[in-house]
Amino acid sequence: MSVLCPPTTYLPPIAKIASFSVTQLLDALTYLQSLYHPEVRGSRRKRVQAPVFNGEQNSRLRHEDDNELQVIRFDASERSYSIRWLTVLIAQLEVWQDLSHSGEASLDNLGKPESTFTHAEMIVQQAASLLAICAGVAAAGMITRNFIFGSIDGQRRVEAQLTDIPLDNDDYGSVGAQTWGGACVLAEMIVEDPERFGLDFSPDDPKSRRLNVLELGAGTGLVSLAVMKLLDTLPSFNHREVSVVATDFHPSVLANLKSNINANVPSTHNQITSTHSITTHFLDWSSLSTAPRPDCLSYPFDVVFGADIIYEAQHAVWIRNCLKGLLRRPSDSTISPAAFHLVIPLRPTHTFESSTVESVFLKASDVDPNDDAVLVILSKESITCDAHGDAHGDYTRGQGLGEDVEYLHYRIGWSNARL
Repeated sequence: MSVLCPPTTYLPPIAKIASFSVTQLLDALTYLQSLYHPEVRGSRRKRVQAPVFNGEQNSRLRHEDDNELQVIRFDASERSYSIRWLTVLIAQLEVWQDLSHSGEASLDNLGKPESTFTHAEMIVQQAASLLAICAGVAAAGMITRNFIFGSIDGQRRVEAQLTDIPLDNDDYGSVGAQTWGGACVLAEMIVEDPERFGLDFSPDDPKSRRLNVLELGAGTGLVSLAVMKLLDTLPSFNHREVSVVATDFHPSVLANLKSNINANVPSTHNQITSTHSITTHFLDWSSLSTAPRPDCLSYPFDVVFGADIIYEAQHAVWIRNCLKGLLRRPSDSTISPAAFHLVIPLRPTHTFESSTVESVFLKASDVDPNDDAVLVILSKESITCDAHGDAHGDYTRGQGLGEDVEYLHYRIGWSNARL
């Protein structure tokens, strides 16, 4: 286990801030960003080329969100020190700027190089943003992150801002209150290649057919929002009816899910794209087959998504039972077959739970296509992610942070569907 340096140890001493270079100050801000505004662990896929936006690669700092880091992040004295450090930094930079602009002192007299003043505004903006985070939601155990996904060629770009909330008294059922790496991986893959995930219409599809999309265990809503925002940008869906339904079980998770949806899809959305809708709804996997079904779950879905939703032994069985009633069955050969896309991490602590997917869903090759339709695994893909992404500084003592997170992406569908 590496030892993360707390702010009181890592940051330049407050009394000596004026003597540090731009590079050192920016490194300190990057450290605070990783601590108080972290990205999701294990959500950066390893690949040859990352998505490009306007000629620039999307570079995002990743950092482990382990128990040690959590202790430091929610340490009131460390956060108080960080707030004081940021306040002094901003005040010092503003003094330098005022003196320089007024002509009362030259750069030589101030003892600061030209680069300090060139970057002063950027440093102040970063410091002010972090100051708001440290004094606000981070102090309350809430984290708000900005996510950006795009195609390799930069032609598509989807953005979402999501808030994670604290777990309900360590209630394991409320884990959806946090954004997990599997959701980041799945959302990124969807935006990169929509057709691969059935988010397209073939030329033979009836013009009036609606695309119905469902997410199981939507959590903070990242995948559902990525799908909705993506479809809003695709010309082929300009006049197509689209329904996205994001579901979850735990009350606090559902409330946060709805809040995130409302924050990202304003009330004016339906006025702009009146044929596209996104809703949230309660769904208990264990009782769907016996409980009355709400209107939003009363029709068959063309695409179903699930990210990091297998963490108890019975989950795979419950999900299969849900899919039997929710995933569109093959009926018309001119319509692309429906599919369930599932991404799960291979956690050492949940080896058995992960294995239940392949015991509950048979491989397509093991089923006679002439028999009655059953849900089978149509394809399986292994995905490797950096656990912590590209480190922009060494915030640890001792061993580095290099390790991988492995995911499996399953495409599950009906055995006698046209592939």
